[in-house]
Amino acid sequence: PVAAASPVASPVAAASRAAQPAAAFRPGPIAGAPPTRQVEYVISTNPGGGSDIYARFMIGVIEKYSLSPQPFLPINRDGGAGAVAMQYVAAKQGDPHAVMITLNSFITTPMLQKLPFTSDTFTPVALLGLDSFFLWVPAESPFKTFGDFLTAAKEREIAVAGTGSKQEDEILFKLIEMRGGTKPFRYVPFRGGGEVCTALAGNQVEATVNNPSECLSFHPDKVRPLAAFLDNRSPAFRDLPTAKELGLDISYSNMRAVVAAPGISREQQQWHEGLFKQVYDSPDWQDFLQKNALDAQFLAGDQFKKFLDDFEALHKDLIERAGWAE
Repeated sequence: PVAAASPVASPVAAASRAAQPAAAFRPGPIAGAPPTRQVEYVISTNPGGGSDIYARFMIGVIEKYSLSPQPFLPINRDGGAGAVAMQYVAAKQGDPHAVMITLNSFITTPMLQKLPFTSDTFTPVALLGLDSFFLWVPAESPFKTFGDFLTAAKEREIAVAGTGSKQEDEILFKLIEMRGGTKPFRYVPFRGGGEVCTALAGNQVEATVNNPSECLSFHPDKVRPLAAFLDNRSPAFRDLPTAKELGLDISYSNMRAVVAAPGISREQQQWHEGLFKQVYDSPDWQDFLQKNALDAQFLAGDQFKKFLDDFEALHKDLIERAGWAE
């Protein structure tokens, strides 16, 4: 399958090369109160991480189709498993000119770090897709199948890598350990998915659970996936079996969503919802979803709020099962 454009080559530039002619996509006016100055698009990972790739791609779509009267500026505030970015946006009370791309750590980090805010603190904007997790190994790894990996993991400690500590990547390895009966993994945290996959390609670790866009953007010839943690095979990776097919009942996704600063008006929230609905509807985003094995879902308003509430309940249970709750 064709991967997303390399972040080194700029996802903003990638979005300018639509898979379909721009004439086929005619966005209309957006209801609500638009921004009156530059909007900060805050990213909780370092450049090259999954959230960075997605945020910059979205900005490219916004620029390409002139969806916003004001520019969106990507700002990387990585650190603390997303806490640094969340604290930055939480402090922008009432300011509609700060939005943040979220992943599952948006839910788990406030729980684990006892931060002075929760996911409820922020203004929900929209969910634009659910990102797949694959188990990846170096291209020359002795693990030829997912079964090979599990067999080895039951016999010895395996070094693995992921983004941050006690967030989605480590949660997934904890699920593999609990449900697969493996020995505890030696988990090595990195600042973003790009660094994680680079470590894998360089044989610094034996496996990762990157999203497809992260690994295939950087080292498509140096890594290979063994299984997908999905309910059904991805249309973009039809030859890749799911962990469920192979006897390990794990299905887990990473949300790709947007929230805004606390306390903005309903009219300001409505404008952001409308903007990201147009991003979602663009041929560029739909092509990106398909090529990178994302579940195409758009939720806003009450539906997105319910999704966040349900996701919080799920992760509270996972954290307790992992023994991380205090």
